[in-house]
Amino acid sequence: MMRQYFYLALLALLLTACTADNGKKYVIGVSQCSEDIWRDKLNSELVMSTYQHDNVVLKFASANDDDRLQAKQISRFVKEGVDLLIVSPNQIHTISSVIDKAYDRGIPVILFDRKTDSKKYTAFIGADNYEAGHEMGAFIARQLKGKGNVVEICGLEGSSPAIERNRGFMDAVSGFPGIRVVDRRYAGWLKDRGAAAMDSILAGGQHVDYVFAQNDRMAVGALQAAERHGIRGMRIAGIDALPVPGGGMENVRDGRMEASYIYPTRGDLVMQLALNILEKRPYKRDNYLKGTLVTSNNANALLLQSEEIMKQTARIQSLHGKVDNYLAQYNHQKVYLLLFSVIIILLVGIMVYAYRTTVMRRHIEEEATAAKLQFFTNISHELRTPLTLIADPVEYIIHDPNLSPQQRGMLQIVQRNVAVLSRLVSEILDFRKVQNGKMQLHLSDFDLSECMRQWLGLFDTSARKKHITLQLHVPESIPMRADRDKLERICYNLLSNAMKYTPEGGCIGFAASVEADKVGIMVSDNGCGIAQDDLPYVFDRFYQAGNAGHGTGIGLALVKAFAELHHGQATVESEEGKGCTFVVSMPLRQEGKACAQEVQPDGPLIETEENTEIPNQARHVDDLILPAESDRPEVLVIDDNGDIRTYLRSALSPIYKVSEAVDGKNGLEMARRIVPDLIISDIMMPVMDGLEFCSQLKQDKAISHIPVILLTARSLDDQRVEGYEHGADAYIAKPFSLRLLLSRIDNLIQSRRKLSQLFSNSDENDVLEKLSNETDKTFITQLRKIIQDNLGDSEFNVERFGDEIGLSRVQLYRKVKALTGHSPVEMLRKARLMRARHLLQTTDKSVSEVAYAVGFSTPSYFSKCYKEEFDLQPAQER
Repeated sequence: MMRQYFYLALLALLLTACTADNGKKYVIGVSQCSEDIWRDKLNSELVMSTYQHDNVVLKFASANDDDRLQAKQISRFVKEGVDLLIVSPNQIHTISSVIDKAYDRGIPVILFDRKTDSKKYTAFIGADNYEAGHEMGAFIARQLKGKGNVVEICGLEGSSPAIERNRGFMDAVSGFPGIRVVDRRYAGWLKDRGAAAMDSILAGGQHVDYVFAQNDRMAVGALQAAERHGIRGMRIAGIDALPVPGGGMENVRDGRMEASYIYPTRGDLVMQLALNILEKRPYKRDNYLKGTLVTSNNANALLLQSEEIMKQTARIQSLHGKVDNYLAQYNHQKVYLLLFSVIIILLVGIMVYAYRTTVMRRHIEEEATAAKLQFFTNISHELRTPLTLIADPVEYIIHDPNLSPQQRGMLQIVQRNVAVLSRLVSEILDFRKVQNGKMQLHLSDFDLSECMRQWLGLFDTSARKKHITLQLHVPESIPMRADRDKLERICYNLLSNAMKYTPEGGCIGFAASVEADKVGIMVSDNGCGIAQDDLPYVFDRFYQAGNAGHGTGIGLALVKAFAELHHGQATVESEEGKGCTFVVSMPLRQEGKACAQEVQPDGPLIETEENTEIPNQARHVDDLILPAESDRPEVLVIDDNGDIRTYLRSALSPIYKVSEAVDGKNGLEMARRIVPDLIISDIMMPVMDGLEFCSQLKQDKAISHIPVILLTARSLDDQRVEGYEHGADAYIAKPFSLRLLLSRIDNLIQSRRKLSQLFSNSDENDVLEKLSNETDKTFITQLRKIIQDNLGDSEFNVERFGDEIGLSRVQLYRKVKALTGHSPVEMLRKARLMRARHLLQTTDKSVSEVAYAVGFSTPSYFSKCYKEEFDLQPAQER
């Protein structure tokens, strides 16, 4: 049945297509070198010209005076298969090659307004720039009566209009010996740059009688500059004479400019030339458009004429739009009747199909959820035995008085994580009971206020570590009959979530209020919050919001299930970025008899972190000769898992100084501050992941040299490739071998030290070839240039060194030391002594002259340093 609907819809589309115009379609690509009022006028005229040519489609691109961008745009037009190109080149030389390629591929090319240095074009159309420049030169000479100082402000250097206008202007004024062109500046056709050029000329104190700007925008800029310098009525002439508000024609009429020259666009003639070429009709290869001089005598008449033309143009555009609307309505009405019947049939079919699909999907989802729960249940049961076999021996061993502090610290990590697994297993099994309707309430009488104080106290240690404020607001006493264990589980899950998503220095509120015969328990935080799109689903089983870092998606589902078991409900309110508030409301007293003795949970509900410091030992180090504290390399560990950080600190501290960060952003800030010798980072972290951290680090000049080991559970080959593509120096998958990690750390640090030794003893060019990071290569090149440029400056010090290279004193020292084995001061002194040796061996300068030439403040200190470096006195080099 659905196939029949498809055929009917296809028939409707075919009938619609049959109404289309089957004539030859032409696609014309228009590449403008820049954006301005003049080019907007041309584009509008080209569009208007298509009104009588329905088979022409125009594609516009503007390069904003960027030669590379224009070359890319033209190449894109060629790839899209346009039938003809209209190009206004930015400069003579810059895009000739790409125009040649288009021409060689058989695409006709019309050069408009500007030319290139290649002869590979089909036709040229545009104003005669030489004539425009010559006309303005002759006019200015007549106005000055053959004597005066003239300034020329040119357009874009290297563009054909600027070259030709300058040539015409100079040919015209060369016939007047009394006319002196006292200055010439290039302003790239822009008003602001024209003003800046005039500012510079006038600041030099040059007397100027007349300014010739190669377009009106630069002329207005020059006029504004003159007015800022207190010069009123400066005589200025330009080119373009656009009849728009603020354009050249208005400025001439109002007396702000003495003259301009109409530089015509004539998009209609450009379009006609394009169609002549495409339709194989006769055409001329070079087509020059006529312009004319605009002065105060004819400016007003020309403006009135242009105003009337613009009115007629607007009227034509309006009529064209109405015609298009009428044609569109006519075509639509022809199709509507056919489509209406097809749509009705399709809607009926879609509704039937959607209904059946919804029923089937719901059935499949229920089966999938049941299968998922069954799978988790089976796994949970299988996990209970090994968890017991782990937890009991650990509990037994941890109290052995013969354990070292380091061993006891490791066992505490195991114990905490076994407790987490046990709790997850219990939650899965409890949720399965809820789904099967087998969960029952075990009622007891207790004081909710007192219980809430105890439950909040379990989070004191964790809150102190994250500097989170815990606030409790409860009445003095709230007598309650409910399942205390399940209520505790509700509060624990909500508080645990709040702790997870509240940042350091945040605040968590835990409150209860009584209204009539109901109690409301509220947990609020000022963390990251939950997106509005996620709010309706947060209590759904297995659902995780977009900002959820870890979890199973069961905790909040259990909160809702336990609340409903108590004939209550769980709700949430949140604003993303400002935190969220969970509220659980239920009756104060559940119907039923309270148990004589409270039923305790199957296992420990929560394991809080001990304040005991985890000892810094993870392997036997009896055979190691540990370095002094000040000589130890520094390793930065970045991981959002506190136990992983603790374990790595414990393993690495006997050999290295160890710092920690909880995510990539925090790690990047710490790396910039301490500049460690090596970084170990996880990949999957909140705020900034390990890949983004690695990429940003390798692009940061101050820390790009630091080796990075990515330590992660992502172990597939393409994931390893992704890690190396982001700049990682090593990639180790979890679970990892500690011996492998320690060996990799040692190898990377030793490799970096060997590279710095190589720098000390080899040619710097050899070292550059061995550096894999482009940021480090650029840094070394820049470092060498700064040293060479300042060898003779005795006042050059580390502070100025850092200012020139863009690093703080500490960052500069650590970066240079890590890459070269020398401090910046040592490198500078070594370079000065090498230059001094060269001067002593190849010139007749005295020792004192050489000492001062290479930046030493006294010859005696120079001799001392020279003796230490070369084991010779400077005089012995003669």
